[in-house]
Amino acid sequence: MIKHVIWDWNGTLVDDVNLCVDILNQVLVAYMKPTISVDLYRRKFFFPVNKFYESIELPSSGTEYEKLANVYIKEYRNRFSDCMLHSRALETLEVLNKLSISQSILSAGEQKDVESFACFFNVKQWVQCIDGASNIEAKGKGDRVAAHISKLKLDPKDVLLIGDTCHDQEIANLAGCKAVLYSRGHVDAERLRQFKDPVIESLYDVIKWVRD
Repeated sequence: MIKHVIWDWNGTLVDDVNLCVDILNQVLVAYMKPTISVDLYRRKFFFPVNKFYESIELPSSGTEYEKLANVYIKEYRNRFSDCMLHSRALETLEVLNKLSISQSILSAGEQKDVESFACFFNVKQWVQCIDGASNIEAKGKGDRVAAHISKLKLDPKDVLLIGDTCHDQEIANLAGCKAVLYSRGHVDAERLRQFKDPVIESLYDVIKWVRD
């Protein structure tokens, strides 16, 4: 029986893929590299982010990578309000609350950013806690998942993790909890379907999986 849902943030609750690709293309142009379409990005994106950058010939370590990360997050912070939550996201959060299923956010984003974004989109009221990274380089989510579940005093078997990337499946497997993968985020459905976990096209389908 599912007692708790852990939500990923970027690409899962918030629909920010177009913004992320637009900012990435600004970076690619600055480094005189070919731009990337949303479709190609969703076919290629993976964690860790620095390795993804390396695959598209961007700096992936050292001061140049730190500079790139700072430019990227500054632009994202300036423009995040252009995004919207995915369809039925708030409705799904509210229904889970009515079903007495607790919820939290586990994100690769920096802690203060995720808290700020969750407040802006009126999500914070529905979650028990927000667990973000201590850096702006989208690192450490896998290292934090076990502690996140332990802090909430939960048995992993009673937890469902909802995410939009292959990495979310990996960390759910690492933690021993169930996963449902959302196909309208940063990774396309074809890649998500390589796993045995359910793949959904609507966040509201989560309600079915917590009831089953």
